Amino acid sequence: MSLVEHAGSVLETELTPATLSARSFVDLGGDSLRAMRLAALAQQHAGLRIPVADLLSDTPLADVLARFGSGGETPPAGARDTAVPSSPPHRMSPSQRGMWLTERVLGGSPYNLVFSCVVEEGELDRDLFDRALAATVARHPGLRTVYREQGDEVTPVVDPAYRHRLDDVEHDGPAEEFPAFVRALAAERGRCPFDLAARPAYQFLFVQNRSGGQAVVLLAHHIVLDAWSIGLVFKEVFGRYAALRDGTAPPVTGDGPDISVLLAKQAADRDAGTWDRQADFWREHLAGVPTVLEVPGDLARPAVQDPAGDRLPVDLGTEVSPGVAAAARAAGVTPFTVLLGAYALTLGRWTGARSMVIGVSLLGRDSPELTELVAVTGNLVPVRVDIDDDLPVAGYLRSVQESLAKSIDMGDLPFEEVVTLLGVERGLGAHPLVQASFGLHDTLIPQCIDAGGVTVRVEEGHGGGAQFDVSLLFGRSEPTLLGQLEYATSVWQRAEAEAFASDYRSAVEALTGDTTGVLANVRCTSLERLALADALNRTREEFPAKGLGELFADVVARVPDAVAVRDGDDELTYAQLAAAAGHQAALLRELGVRPGDRVLVGLERSVAEIVGLLGIVLAGAAYVGVELNQPRAQLDAILAKAAPRAALVAGPGPAGLADRGVPLCASWTPDWTGEPVGAQANQDALAYVAFTSGSTGLPKGVCVPHRAVTRLVHEPDFVRLAPGDRMLRLSPLAFDASTLEIWGALLNGATLEVYPAGIPSPGELGAFLLDREITVAWLTAGLFRLVEEFRPEAFATLRQLVTGGDVVPHEHVAKALTRHPDLIITNGYGPTENTTFTLTHTVRAADEVDGPLPIGTPVPGTRVHVLDDRYRLVPPGGIGELYAAGAGLADGYLDDPAETAKAFGRFSPDVPERLYRTGDLVRLDTRGRIQFLGRRDHQIKLRGYRIELSAVADALTEDNAVKDAVVVVTDADSADKRIVAAVVTVDDQVTATALRDRLAERLPGYMVPTLWAMVDQIPVTDNGKVDRKAIITHALPAGAASRPAAPAPAAAEPEGLTTVLPLFVLALDSPATDVGPDTDFFISGGNSMGAVRLIRLLREQLGVSVRLRDFLLAPTPSGLVTLVEKAGTDA
Repeated sequence: MSLVEHAGSVLETELTPATLSARSFVDLGGDSLRAMRLAALAQQHAGLRIPVADLLSDTPLADVLARFGSGGETPPAGARDTAVPSSPPHRMSPSQRGMWLTERVLGGSPYNLVFSCVVEEGELDRDLFDRALAATVARHPGLRTVYREQGDEVTPVVDPAYRHRLDDVEHDGPAEEFPAFVRALAAERGRCPFDLAARPAYQFLFVQNRSGGQAVVLLAHHIVLDAWSIGLVFKEVFGRYAALRDGTAPPVTGDGPDISVLLAKQAADRDAGTWDRQADFWREHLAGVPTVLEVPGDLARPAVQDPAGDRLPVDLGTEVSPGVAAAARAAGVTPFTVLLGAYALTLGRWTGARSMVIGVSLLGRDSPELTELVAVTGNLVPVRVDIDDDLPVAGYLRSVQESLAKSIDMGDLPFEEVVTLLGVERGLGAHPLVQASFGLHDTLIPQCIDAGGVTVRVEEGHGGGAQFDVSLLFGRSEPTLLGQLEYATSVWQRAEAEAFASDYRSAVEALTGDTTGVLANVRCTSLERLALADALNRTREEFPAKGLGELFADVVARVPDAVAVRDGDDELTYAQLAAAAGHQAALLRELGVRPGDRVLVGLERSVAEIVGLLGIVLAGAAYVGVELNQPRAQLDAILAKAAPRAALVAGPGPAGLADRGVPLCASWTPDWTGEPVGAQANQDALAYVAFTSGSTGLPKGVCVPHRAVTRLVHEPDFVRLAPGDRMLRLSPLAFDASTLEIWGALLNGATLEVYPAGIPSPGELGAFLLDREITVAWLTAGLFRLVEEFRPEAFATLRQLVTGGDVVPHEHVAKALTRHPDLIITNGYGPTENTTFTLTHTVRAADEVDGPLPIGTPVPGTRVHVLDDRYRLVPPGGIGELYAAGAGLADGYLDDPAETAKAFGRFSPDVPERLYRTGDLVRLDTRGRIQFLGRRDHQIKLRGYRIELSAVADALTEDNAVKDAVVVVTDADSADKRIVAAVVTVDDQVTATALRDRLAERLPGYMVPTLWAMVDQIPVTDNGKVDRKAIITHALPAGAASRPAAPAPAAAEPEGLTTVLPLFVLALDSPATDVGPDTDFFISGGNSMGAVRLIRLLREQLGVSVRLRDFLLAPTPSGLVTLVEKAGTDA
């Protein structure tokens, strides 16, 4: 056959000179699989290498064939020296080795394959089928191979005398139940593990029903068979069966090819420099792409990947399926590309990733010998997809096809080699580099087989595993496109997989609807799915149209004699508080304070503080809470920005007040008899200004109106406050937790119990809670953790504890609820710009705590939206930035229109209302709750304060004694995180203490690092990134830090280090002389097979058995010492 005839055969059409000259391979119906097949045929029959990328380009097919071959008759196979001699295999292929190691590490297999061949017409002769199967097994060495550890390698061993087994299974039920029985049997048996060393890892079942139903079930490990091999085996077994039935079956003569054919080809490619050339491509092609795609889900990813998985069908239906081919023609790409592009886009919308790697499996059968090989010949190719929302859909699809084609052409380099050369971290929590894969089965496995009068329908089952977090597999089907979504059950629950499948279908529909539109407008979710997010925002919107003063007056009228505030022996009833506040308001008016003015409050927690605040509100002014003990520069900046009309302080107050001519207001007196001032402010007036540091340390004044406070505390659904309740007053007035404490109590008739001035210890606070019989308290996450640890009985009188301001430690929540089963704990989340709380999540029992606490659902009067970086709605379940809307929004930042415009505005075309951008990454889980994932930028939140770590580093490097500095955090997800500075100084005389003290003069205390590493140079990893782990390991408190930073004293070195260290070094591929207790095995040149070697050395020389997966979790000599000691103890 000529190349043109081969092309026509692959395209299933007759090619004329006119069509060849005018139309491209893709335009003629070609796709990536057909391109790979034609390339393989060209290599097999003509010895020509035609790049797949050229076949998938828009070049006319005639030009492509002319460029790489004459297109004339291909010489007969015997006339070419293309055969690769077969010899007994001595090692596994790279893909087989990867599977073996994965299974060894995970303790389970994601590689089980299940296929059922159900007889639809005719009847199979069981004995003839057994003979056909025996002949097929006898011909293919791969079906007689086991895998055994021999020395440092796992060696394939072919058993020439192996006798296959055909196990019989009888079904006693009704004939109509037989198909379901076969599927259930296949699913159950398909989950059973194979012992790769004991016998060839496959099994055939001959299943019969007494009423005549028949099926053959194949259960196999992927290390034995790939899709091509399965198709080959099925065709050969049933073809030989038909021949045996007709008496025309030829005898079995000699073995077919074995895995050594593939190994020889790979060795030839390596020796010819093909691998080196392709390695250069992969380094450049994958530069900058994230090597981990964080697939979001409700479940916490396990430390070690769980191989368990499940599948669900993906049916594009008759409405969507036809559009795939039409869109492919319009964009000049293949249908495969359209399906892959929609998959990447859906993943991008879910994860927020703009660049990603998706694994595509290649057949790897581009030589004649490999077409007859029963073995795994394929290679996983990492295809890079970049999502540029500015591109038209057609442009995006063409970019996907271009990347796919290049990746296919560079697909000879084994995937394991690509992972190694990129220096990808081999964590055990996920598959390296590729966490999502895509495939199109095409016709590799026949759907229907004619076996000499017997018609067999082939059905693929599922072996209960998942190699990747998510995989989408399509087969050719008419009239609709049918696929299977396979997912790791440790990453997704079924509802999440169903949601993703629904969004994928929406993405295909949107992509194929208009290929000229901009990609940014492609919505990857249905209106029904978006309605789930809308349901989150159905909160109460009606609130009294009154200012805080009027609302307080209403409470006074209801409970005049109830105690409003108590500070030790000093207390006021609601009626007394109203009178005192009226006097305070009058005094402020006498100083010239008018509605809309601002009054600075610098009082300690006390009755006087509460009277002062209420007096300011009654005067129509806004209060500005400040801490007078902060650095002078910070206080001066606040005073300059706030421009207070008056101040309420104890004593003379800070110097900055007098410098600015700010008058000090006298305090109220109990015997005042003047005319009280009525409420002067409405719901839209400014209630207070809360100065936050801003992430850089520069203060920003958040302007909070009365209506925002009302929406927080008027009949709140997240906390119950009523007359008789005693609310803890603890938070600094400058911290907006005080808004809930003060106004939550006063506008609901509860009593404010004021904690004395000063910072409490856990014991002191616990004693106060018990002594005052506090019923409701707001504690920061850090303070809650300390009290729970050191004074857990302190919560005995509480009915409800509200906590937040940082990551709430869920373990401590569970402990507190176990100890106090009547306690209610609420996790509160919210930026100051949306008035204390935006979202809350309440827990009533310890068994409700199954992991990190969600930040929950919106409080009344609040709406939240999860948007991407284009301000478009993210599909429910996907990762995006949280935006808040509703009555709780601040008016903006005081006298700072530029910052206000950045943070507040009508940003989104999908959400036509004023929004505040929180900067926090979140997702909506399947139970309709918002989960907090972290900051969009590099800020952290520490004790309720947002901190830009780069701003701390910049402040350090401005010090003349500092040459370089990097600032990190110990654990961004922990409630106990601390800021760590790594500093390179100009000389040895500079101390961390001096740097810390100078920094404290310029930055707020919470931004000053508490741990310091004085180093000669900033440590970096082998990949050139800052070695955060090394910095944290060597960091010490400022007084103890020296230069250079040193690890723990030598006395702390593990005792058994001298025993394991030589074996550790011996197992490395190359000699290493600088191995220490914390040297990482893989960073030092070790690989997976070297780790296997190390485990063997431990067993042979020390007599201890250490699990490979345990070593991979702690791949250092010190970690190995611990494992050896444990193994000795357990022995």
